[in-house]
Amino acid sequence: MPGVPTGRACDGCRKQKKKCDEKQPSCSRCARLKIPCIGSGQLRFKFQADKRSAKPTKADQIVARVDQRQPPRQHHFIVSLPPGSPTGLPGNALTQLASAFTHSIKRSTDLRFNLWWSFGSFLEDVPRRLGTNEALDRAVDTVTTAHANFCVGRVGSVDALAKYVQALRTLRVYLKDPVHAQSTNTLCAVMILLVCQMFMGPTSRCWSGHAEGAAQILRVRQQFRPQDPFEQKLFLSLRGVVLFEGLFNDRIKLSPQEWDDLVRNDFDGSTPDGRILLNLSRAPGLMHRGRETLSTGVDQTGVRDEVWSVYQTCKMNLSAIKLRLDENKDPTLEITGLSPTQKSFVRQAAYSNYQRMYGIGLVITLFFNCMLGALGAHDEMTVFDGTYLAEEVLALAEASRAYRPIGAGYLLVALTVAWAAVPDPDLRDRIMVVLKDYHGDFKIRDSGCMIQELEGITEHLRLGTPFRISGEKMAAEAQELELDKIGGLSPM
Repeated sequence: MPGVPTGRACDGCRKQKKKCDEKQPSCSRCARLKIPCIGSGQLRFKFQADKRSAKPTKADQIVARVDQRQPPRQHHFIVSLPPGSPTGLPGNALTQLASAFTHSIKRSTDLRFNLWWSFGSFLEDVPRRLGTNEALDRAVDTVTTAHANFCVGRVGSVDALAKYVQALRTLRVYLKDPVHAQSTNTLCAVMILLVCQMFMGPTSRCWSGHAEGAAQILRVRQQFRPQDPFEQKLFLSLRGVVLFEGLFNDRIKLSPQEWDDLVRNDFDGSTPDGRILLNLSRAPGLMHRGRETLSTGVDQTGVRDEVWSVYQTCKMNLSAIKLRLDENKDPTLEITGLSPTQKSFVRQAAYSNYQRMYGIGLVITLFFNCMLGALGAHDEMTVFDGTYLAEEVLALAEASRAYRPIGAGYLLVALTVAWAAVPDPDLRDRIMVVLKDYHGDFKIRDSGCMIQELEGITEHLRLGTPFRISGEKMAAEAQELELDKIGGLSPM
């Protein structure tokens, strides 16, 4: 059965026999009709049957007719999952899911919609793990559907929401099982559901609550260090999310050593990026101690000096990251073995990655700046630094517009913390304008409460009244909102 090359049109245009412009991640026709676009720009092969082979059987003809009637990506997996006994997906549905997911994580996708670039290289290892863990299968099916809808301007479709609720229920069963709760694939399912939040329209502007599930898995197996190369790549993406949410979610309670083990990674332990994240791993403990000293009137000198030392280290690492960013603004390094288009893409991806690392460094440094302001340490310098760092966030937001929406999504957190760090009302107004603009990319709900949430976050970061939403409340509110939106549909 020789493979014969066919066109690069997407499945929808091919089915309707329409001309496809083969754009990625969605062709113009699918984007205009707001339908999922599968295979645009991809070279396929049509396998021609040998003339000597037997004619199709009646069963083959029935299957072909059924396949023609079913639209792509509409996977309705009717699989029961007894606790502790996961089952795989049907073979045909699993193959389709792996193909659709592989298409959604291609490295060559535009950085504005690129999942691999935005969320981590661990995604490339996921397709070969499908079929062994239903929690992972359903999470992958959800993110594939949600991402396809998001790329054509549909946020929170009924199909994606139904799959999301089903994935949550399946994950809950796995977390209650002592064997599967320790699985790397279950941990990966949690990370992928975290990714889904960006496309589903999060129920809260700050945190999803899924990071609590990741912390629970790590606690069950009593091992916070990566156990294999896949986990190392997974942790590179997971650690920051768990750490940031741990600053606000009161159900994530890890010891200083556990935070250190979670963040420390062989891939970047000696880089400024890795070192500045290690500094942030000390933030939960320092925030607790600082809030305790302020509420009890105990001498603040010890914790203030410790925060000051960490803050200075953050500033040094941030300077190193900024220097690297400036050096790569106009890259002169010759890249061999690639076409001019490929070279341009590689350079753009590398530079935008340095921008993102600098943005994360700004967020971490601003965290400790807020704590120092609350503890009364070096007031004038703290205010000056906070203003400078906030201006850098604004400049980065302007420079990153070309990567919106997904490629610049991290700036939502950066702009939020910048607003909390500065007291100047004029600068806050400027930040608010940009923050609202970026929020519009993701159609985040309850936008009318933005000021109240920002004030609550400011109070929290300045060691005042804790701004926390418990994980249990977040999970209950999320499921209630999703079920309401899809009309009470029960996928199980």
